[in-house]
Amino acid sequence: MQRFYVQMVAAFAFVACCQVPGYSATRPNVLFIAVDDLRPSIGCYGDTQAITPNMDRLASRSVLFNRAYCQVAVCNPSRASLMTGMRPDKLGVWTLPIHFREAMPDVVTMPQWFRKFGYTAVSHGKIYHNPTPDPQSWSEPIRDLPPLPYVYPEGTRSQIKKAQDALPDNDWRKNNLRGPSTASPNLADDQVLDGARTNMAIEDLRRLGKQDDPFFLAMGYIRPHLAWVAPKKYWDMHDPAKLPVLGEQHTPTDAPAYSMHNNSELTHYVDLIKLPRPWDDRDVDTEHARHLMHGYYACVSYVDAQIGRLLDVLDEEGLADNTIVVLWSDHGWKLGEHRGWGKMTNYEIDARVPLLIAGPGVDRAGEKTEGLAELLDLFPTLCEMANIEVPDFVDGASLVPILQNVDAQVHDGAVNQYYRRLNGNQYMGYSIRTNDYRFVEWRDFSTGEVTVKELYDHRTEHSETVNIVDSVDAGVVNELTALLLESHPRKGLVMRPKIHSAPQANGGQGELSFENKTDTPIRVHLVAPSGKRDRGRKVAPQGEVTMKQKMGSVYVVESLDGTIHEIHPLSKPVETVVIERD
Repeated sequence: MQRFYVQMVAAFAFVACCQVPGYSATRPNVLFIAVDDLRPSIGCYGDTQAITPNMDRLASRSVLFNRAYCQVAVCNPSRASLMTGMRPDKLGVWTLPIHFREAMPDVVTMPQWFRKFGYTAVSHGKIYHNPTPDPQSWSEPIRDLPPLPYVYPEGTRSQIKKAQDALPDNDWRKNNLRGPSTASPNLADDQVLDGARTNMAIEDLRRLGKQDDPFFLAMGYIRPHLAWVAPKKYWDMHDPAKLPVLGEQHTPTDAPAYSMHNNSELTHYVDLIKLPRPWDDRDVDTEHARHLMHGYYACVSYVDAQIGRLLDVLDEEGLADNTIVVLWSDHGWKLGEHRGWGKMTNYEIDARVPLLIAGPGVDRAGEKTEGLAELLDLFPTLCEMANIEVPDFVDGASLVPILQNVDAQVHDGAVNQYYRRLNGNQYMGYSIRTNDYRFVEWRDFSTGEVTVKELYDHRTEHSETVNIVDSVDAGVVNELTALLLESHPRKGLVMRPKIHSAPQANGGQGELSFENKTDTPIRVHLVAPSGKRDRGRKVAPQGEVTMKQKMGSVYVVESLDGTIHEIHPLSKPVETVVIERD
């Protein structure tokens, strides 16, 4: 039997055996707060419609980064880049489906690195992309949520089924249409997803705060990601008539067709199936747009209240003075800008994110910086703040100089990128944001050849509505191109990750059984030829599961406690793999 083990760098799977000798238990704790799809629609960022007293409170003791940018404006690659400290081109993760462990099996994540230095790392909610919680990162298995009430009105399920039945057979939503895009259930905060997760995080915050070792506690909020579900009282906080519905928007002039996304994220929901695309000749109805904005702002207020509960516990437990608190979002979001709804572009509205950093070592608390920052800077920044070694594999730059002096600069430009497929062609767009400009260079994905360029002047306006690349001095474009090429040279890319299935054309079907001889549950995932893993089958301790697939298929086995990560190809017609401790 051929058996493959993916070993963690420096045996991180058994991190308790390899902690750095002499680490200090007085090192600061880390409270690591992620908020999905949160644009800077927060009071401390100047949004007068936002009701966010708790994030504003955190800002009062933080440095607020006014120009922070994600690496990719969609969940999975943005989070993978941030958590590994690597640029997407190095990591090989650019889209939603690919788990970074398939792209780079031995990669070491931020919480893994902190565990090496004596930290207890615990996670709740959405830190990585939803299907990929990465148990190897954490000191303890991620706990399941308790059962929660159904948030939609009675009859919603039949509404979804009726709409699905009416869709043509070739419609991508035929078997996975989602519920309504908004809901305002009359429920308590902790009877809805993010409030329930906050309860669990608070339990751990109190528990971990009493131990001798420092902690790295990650809490990832799903809202304001769709569906916009928040308890009714948060909807009631906002008067929808006062929300500024955008008018007279258009897609960027003289930009390529593949620069914009088609709003498909919203059309996944039963009430938005016919939502117009940005380039369609009809707009979203004003009242409908107002309702969608209402839902977004209500969810932001709901999450803000949960963040306030975490901050209150920090104070109650006497942990605030020795805890680094960082709040970040994985990307921005369009609320009608460019006639779009969603993320998934290289433009300012999707790439710019809120970023707040508070705690020991923040000398300029309560101040704002215009210094450029990238999300992958968080890995080296938190290492330096915690006085632990900065690993040599990270690509970001420490933001500590800005925490000590808000006028400092650590970047000449912040880079984000986005992959696009159109009419069978694949493109990668690279965007660099400097103090004055946003410059975008689109390239053929497989060759790196430049296909088109975009340029927007932020000295005159920030909406990025007209591509001026052909009307400015060539020297400006040349200078920005040179800056971009320093970090992102032109080269061909390959989408398929290192770990993927390669079904044999004439190999027939095989049968692979997994026997779990450990004391912890495991999950067995089939990896597709594209590299995408399925949701997996859970196997209890002393349990067994048999998988039937074509010869050449590949399975990933992970234990829920993070100590086992194995790769098993189906190489024999019948084979049994015994999963056990080394």
